[in-house]
Order: sequence, then C-alpha cells, then structure tokens
Amino acid sequence: MVMKKNMKIKREEKEAPKPTKAERKKEAKSKLTKTGKIILVAIGVAAMLLSVTAMACSGILSQAKSTEEYHLTGGVAATIDGTNITEDTVTKQIMSTRTSGGYDDDAAWASYLKGQGKTPESLREETIRSLAGNYLLSKAVKEYNITVSDDDVNESFENAASSYGGTEAMMSLLSQMGYTEDSYKEQIKSSLEQQKLKEEVAPEKEPTDDEVLTYFNDNVSTYNDARRSSNLLIKVDSDASDEDKEKAKATAQEALDKINSGELSFEDAVEEYSEDIGSKDDGGDVGWDKLTSFVTEYQDALSALSKDQISGIVETTYGYHIIKCTDYFHVDEKADSIDQIPAEIKDAIVSSLKSSQVDEDYSAWLEEYIDKNDFKINAMPADVPYNVDMNAADSSDADSSDDSSSDADANSGSAE
Repeated sequence: MVMKKNMKIKREEKEAPKPTKAERKKEAKSKLTKTGKIILVAIGVAAMLLSVTAMACSGILSQAKSTEEYHLTGGVAATIDGTNITEDTVTKQIMSTRTSGGYDDDAAWASYLKGQGKTPESLREETIRSLAGNYLLSKAVKEYNITVSDDDVNESFENAASSYGGTEAMMSLLSQMGYTEDSYKEQIKSSLEQQKLKEEVAPEKEPTDDEVLTYFNDNVSTYNDARRSSNLLIKVDSDASDEDKEKAKATAQEALDKINSGELSFEDAVEEYSEDIGSKDDGGDVGWDKLTSFVTEYQDALSALSKDQISGIVETTYGYHIIKCTDYFHVDEKADSIDQIPAEIKDAIVSSLKSSQVDEDYSAWLEEYIDKNDFKINAMPADVPYNVDMNAADSSDADSSDDSSSDADANSGSAE
C-alpha cells in the first residue's frame, strides 16, 4: 500500500518562535520514536485512543516525574457546582506537560509558554476550565437525556482492538496507563456521551460556497500544484530476501514494459498486477497529494510527473511502484469560482470548516455552561512549580541565537 493519511486542514498560524535547546532535544527524540506511533480508529473514541497511545509510544509514561520531585502546595484551585478542584490536581496535570516535554529549567519552560501564547496564570486557568468542563459533562449528559448503550460501547471497543491487533495487544499498552478493560470501557462510554452531547448542543452547519471559496483563496498555496495519482504496487515484505526482491522488481518491470508498449493500459495493468488492495479496485487511485501524506520516494517521483505521465519503477519501503499522474490542479493567484476547485479538495475544506464550526460552537456552549454553574477560580499560589518569570524566555531565546551564531561561525571556519 501507499503510506498515506488524511491531513487535517488548519487555519494559517503565526510563524513559530525559534525552538529552545529543550525543544530541539524533544524534537530529536520524537523523530526516534515516530516509527512506533500507533493509530487506532475506534468509532467515536479515536481522539482519546490517539492521545493514550501517543503518550505511551513517545515515552511520556517513562519520562513523567514523580510528584516527589516537585512541590505540591495543597489548597483549592477552583469550585464548580459546589465541588472543589484541588490545586494539586491542576499542578500534576500541568507538570505532566512540563516534565514530559523536557522543560526542566525555567528558561526552557518560559520559552515553551511564550511560544504557545500563554503564561503560567493563563495555562492554569485553561487547565482548571478543562477540569471543570469534564466534571460538568456528566451533569449535562443527564440534562440533555444523552444515552449510550452497552452495545455502542462494545462496538467501539472491538473496533479499537481490531485496528490495533487484538484485545490483548491493546490492553497491554493501555494497562500502562492504569486501565482495566472495564475502566477503559467507561472512558469509551464517556467519550461517546460527549460526542452525542456535542451533536446536540453544536449541530453541524453546511458552510456557504462563499465561505469555502474564501477559505480556499486564503490558503491557495496549500492546494496549488496538487497532483492526483494512481499506483501499481508489487509488494515486498520488510524481511524479504534479495532473491524475493529481485523477483518483485522483475514483475514490476514486466508490468511497466507492457504499459509502455501499449499491450496493457495502466488501468488494465493495475487490475492484472497490483497488490495494493486499498486502491486496486479503483484503478490504483490514491487521491490528491495535497490531501494526503505519501512516503518521500513516492511523493518525489509524483512531483516530477505531468498529467497523464507514467513513472519508471519507484522503490519504497512497501515495494515497487509504478505511478501515473492522473490530474493536475493550479490556479493563478486565486479561484474566481468554487467550480474551479476539484471536488475532493472542496469536500476536504467543507469537512474542515464544519469541524471547526462544531468545535467553536461547542467550546462557546461549554464556557457558558461552566459559568452558569457557580464557578469560581481562586488566585494562583506563587510557589506552584510551573510558575516562572516569563522574562526568562527572552534570555533563552538569546542563548539560542548565540548557539546559531556559533554554529554559523564554526561552519564558516571549516569552509576556509
């Protein structure tokens, strides 16, 4: 198969600040662990599963510091509907982010907060509001008569287990987070309830053609020069012998020769030869590259093709591909009509706009709901371990600039 994943369309953001030493270290570690990333697709609980598995696979579980390594102040951070949210609960959640990210020194932590557009006080309030929202969900579920059946929970659990490789394999990972099968199903139930509540209080709205066109034109560089492709794949297992690899390559060459000679059309060759189950029945179609992430070798080969042009043999970790560029999209500066936008790109934009609208409406509803329920946030203690002088971020940035200058000087010297 061609390695791909649907891209989440995001609104343009300001340029990120220069990474600190701690952030560069974290990024390097992230690259080492990407091969272990797990993607689960349980219906309605995908976000939760991704969060749990991402933490486990990135090593956060082993990185998190014991609470004995930082100071807990005690006290009450906030009160919601007569129930206390303790200061220590808030501290532990924030410090989990700090310690797992490697922001051990104050300057690195201050730079991280600055890069996120936050301060210790605003992050604390955000965390408190999140905890308050979680607490009130069960109340809102009852108020809105939201129900989730055991069958719904079991179906989502089984879908997750099937996607992961079985219940035993999935629970082996989740047990590291302290879950049992029963407690995890409770989490699934809560997630499904929240999804139904979201549908109730923030229903999807169809964006107008003008909104779609405006979004497209605001992000035209994201979609310009998009290429759609079809792919014929002869698979090669990761542990295949050299002999097996040569046989697979010879089969790919045989298919390519028949295509080039006109003996077979590309589509007929896909039907006869391709082993990519996911695309074979669609003539090898794998969609637009601007909506999909392909492995580097595939993308590089596709980018060199014009419409209707066919590549030579392209080797990837999946085997040997023959690629046909089936369509090409480009507009000068901006589109004048929504009809100029390919249907699949338009559909992706519509889906993203709907998702953003639902999230925004739900967040607004939740904020209002929290404030209606006797919600009070107390002042932040000065000695919580995540409280730092934000001026430290400036000195950290200066250190990063000095590092860059030193690197540049070193490179300049070696060139001489």
